[in-house]
Amino acid sequence: MGIPRFTRKVIGTLENDGAGGAMNTLFNVGDLNGDGRPDIFTSGRNGRMAWFENRGEGQEWVRHLIGDVTNQECGGLAFDLTGSGLPDIINGGDWRSDELAWWENPGPNGGVWQRHLITKTGFGQFHDELIADVTGDGVLSLIFWNQQAGALSVVPLPSDPRVSPWLNIQTIARDLKEKGQPEEGLAIADLDGDGQNEILAGTHWYKFTNGQWEQHKYAADYITTLIAVGDIDGDGKLEVVLSEGDACIYGYPQGGKLGWFKPEGDLRAPWTEHRIDENLLDPHSLQLADLCGDGHLDLLVGEIGKRDTLEQEPPRLMLYQNDGRANFTRHILDQGIGTHHARLADFRGKGVLDIASRPLHGPDKWKIFVWFNDGVG
Repeated sequence: MGIPRFTRKVIGTLENDGAGGAMNTLFNVGDLNGDGRPDIFTSGRNGRMAWFENRGEGQEWVRHLIGDVTNQECGGLAFDLTGSGLPDIINGGDWRSDELAWWENPGPNGGVWQRHLITKTGFGQFHDELIADVTGDGVLSLIFWNQQAGALSVVPLPSDPRVSPWLNIQTIARDLKEKGQPEEGLAIADLDGDGQNEILAGTHWYKFTNGQWEQHKYAADYITTLIAVGDIDGDGKLEVVLSEGDACIYGYPQGGKLGWFKPEGDLRAPWTEHRIDENLLDPHSLQLADLCGDGHLDLLVGEIGKRDTLEQEPPRLMLYQNDGRANFTRHILDQGIGTHHARLADFRGKGVLDIASRPLHGPDKWKIFVWFNDGVG
């Protein structure tokens, strides 16, 4: 099979507080109005949070205001907390805020998205949240990072999420740093094949056993990670892909690494690194999917780019084509537009994956982009 071609289009804008290093932070995808089409939602660090309604192929996207916000971090997700059949939005504060919160979906007729507090921890910066059953008892939990404490925590979803704060929050690890930087990145997978999910968080993985959390370090020397999990070498077992999403931002001007990790027998021992690429300009977009249509899991990787050298070093959106044995060939899909937390979704119902993202820096940072998949050439 060949490489898919993409056509980039601006589907909307969300301008926010333009002072200093202002930017849009939260970015994700979900069907927020229940019409079967994935929508896009985003937020400024300060200013406004909004969602963009996908009205179908050939139709203009419609922006809807969620609310005014302050000190919002990157990450976040959409999940139906209330049982209404429509997803709500969860996101945490940045380094100046110790609050993790959720916004209640008002329903298909629109209205005010009411903000509810989940917890105040006393520590700022909540980068990444996920919801899954990680205790093996059928109970869903919210898993979240709290970077200023280097803390990874879980809390079971309450029967009434509107009661604040949520109870029974358990911090399962604290003071987690890699090369001096707080860890980030979350994924859920059944690594050992026993039918129970484990948590992958930064360079560690965690298993709930006999009422206790086991902690195991599988990787080292990767900072500010994004995580993807899948069988990439065709052996029927799961491997882990990491990219260093903020290496330049956190003092490594040479850029970030991209690699995959494989256990050699004992899952609890350090895994073997296989380097895919390096010197990447903050690859803060990492998605794993069969983009080439040949049955192998490929990598979508996008660079933020360096804020002060965007023109001299244009950030790239890249596809790493997998031959099925974890040998990757890099293809540049687009260049000059930075991406941050790019997401894959079938926005037109055509059975192919499109790409959605927006820049973190530069003159286009308030624009929301979709790269529509034109098929394999």
